[in-house]
Amino acid sequence: MFRVLHLADLHLGYRPDLPAPLGEEVGRERNGVLKAAVDLALDPGRGIGMVLIAGDLFDNHRPEASLVETTIRELNRLEAAGIRVVTVPGNHDEITYHDSVYRLEAGRWPGILVTDPMPAKITTLNINGDACHLVAMAYTGGVSRVDGPLKAFPPPEGRGINLAVFHGSLDWDGGERSLPLDGEALAAAGYDYIALGHIHRGGQKQLGRGLACYGGMVAGRSFADPGTGLWTIATLGDGPARVEQVPAPVRPWRVVELDVTAFHAGEELEAAAREMLPPAALVQVRLTGTIAFDLDPEGLRARLASRCFYLELVNDTEGWAPEILENLAAEPTIRGLFVRRLQEKLAGATGPGEVEVARRALLRGVLALKGGGGPCRL
Repeated sequence: MFRVLHLADLHLGYRPDLPAPLGEEVGRERNGVLKAAVDLALDPGRGIGMVLIAGDLFDNHRPEASLVETTIRELNRLEAAGIRVVTVPGNHDEITYHDSVYRLEAGRWPGILVTDPMPAKITTLNINGDACHLVAMAYTGGVSRVDGPLKAFPPPEGRGINLAVFHGSLDWDGGERSLPLDGEALAAAGYDYIALGHIHRGGQKQLGRGLACYGGMVAGRSFADPGTGLWTIATLGDGPARVEQVPAPVRPWRVVELDVTAFHAGEELEAAAREMLPPAALVQVRLTGTIAFDLDPEGLRARLASRCFYLELVNDTEGWAPEILENLAAEPTIRGLFVRRLQEKLAGATGPGEVEVARRALLRGVLALKGGGGPCRL
């Protein structure tokens, strides 16, 4: 029996789309996730005998030289401690290119660097006295023969643990993009554990006698791609493969939806939002529903910003309640004239697209005329 730290999609070198200097700071934090993974693997209490990197270790195929040096140094810590390292290139850090990091650094890459362009028996390793037979591939443009979901997998060895590592998409995930893998063929192959990368949200599925598992992206990249915040550790060789997920020390990305319909004043909305903001996280608050009070999104964001590490406010409300619009339309002001004319456009709109454009124009215009437009995303 031995335990494997299954990493995938670390995307080292990625710089989040955040205001400067915050983007650089969060990028540096993300790059530290590999050191945290190595520290975890070196903890004697974890019993880790192997670290698998199932693709997209880097965010691109030619990362900065300093990042490459740091990465090699961290992986060498594992090898020096007797923990075997297996690296499979992904689709972001693809080996295809002549200047790929894996071509330039192949001679000194720690552990086993997979370069075979089709599924192949790579090696047999001795992990804590157990024979571990490794099957893997590195997709290589113009060389890998892939016409539809990949079905040709080497048969497992008769004794020991059969482990496969791929960066691709199982057909039960809709095939998605990148390297498509045929789930029935993998089930028939009879591997004990299939370590996968590419699907950032993670996930597991039983395939025949074995378990297919996406390691998932530990540290998030954006509100749409928030990461799992979890390490994936597999126990192999003592019955069926078992997976444990352990919280990782990464900064969370959180989306908080807040329906404004039930609030009658900005102070009520602000008090509710304060209670919902996790202090150490990057947070996006999405306002939904119908507005029944004087909404100032940018002012609200400014007052709440200190409650968390970073705050983005998105106004997805449907607009003002009818009684509010009636009062605004009755004003003898430019704002009143604007509201009346947009209401006429809404009344005369002939299709869903035209209705939506007029509705959003009314929302944006009233916010701007009330002094609440600002740089807030609407």
